[in-house]
Amino acid sequence: MKTKMICVIGAISFFFFVPPVSSSAAQSYLLIPFETIAQGDISYYNYGDSGFKGADLLIKDERAWAWFWEMHTAGIEPQPPVPAIDFIREMVIVAILGYQSSGGGPGVTVLEVAHEAPSRALHVVIGENENPGPLTVITNPFHIIKLKRTGATSVAFDHKKFE
Repeated sequence: MKTKMICVIGAISFFFFVPPVSSSAAQSYLLIPFETIAQGDISYYNYGDSGFKGADLLIKDERAWAWFWEMHTAGIEPQPPVPAIDFIREMVIVAILGYQSSGGGPGVTVLEVAHEAPSRALHVVIGENENPGPLTVITNPFHIIKLKRTGATSVAFDHKKFE
């Protein structure tokens, strides 16, 4: 399992790989419900870049959301409108698996979002499948969700393999 930590700087978050941390302090998790905005096989965000290893994004404002959506849907004609998000009350999490050379197999899904207590961290569990599929096609699987805005001061993305 790999853990990605992010720190929010401006509109979009930057990511740092860190090892999972074990703590002797008791942690409790409050699950946060979320709604899928879009999920599929091809995000045009870095699509076709064979070195793209995926991304986890936390988006907290309209400007960053509009920029991301334009990049994400760049190969669709006509380009779909930006989904409405109330950034005063909501935020968006994006999980993108990265460059895949086959279709019908690889995929990514947000499995769980939780608020860790007593810390103010958000914990996002992402399931990913990189097993090749039967189709010879370039894919960039994605899952985009919206959830209630929290007062989280940090976010950890934990990736788990699944088939």
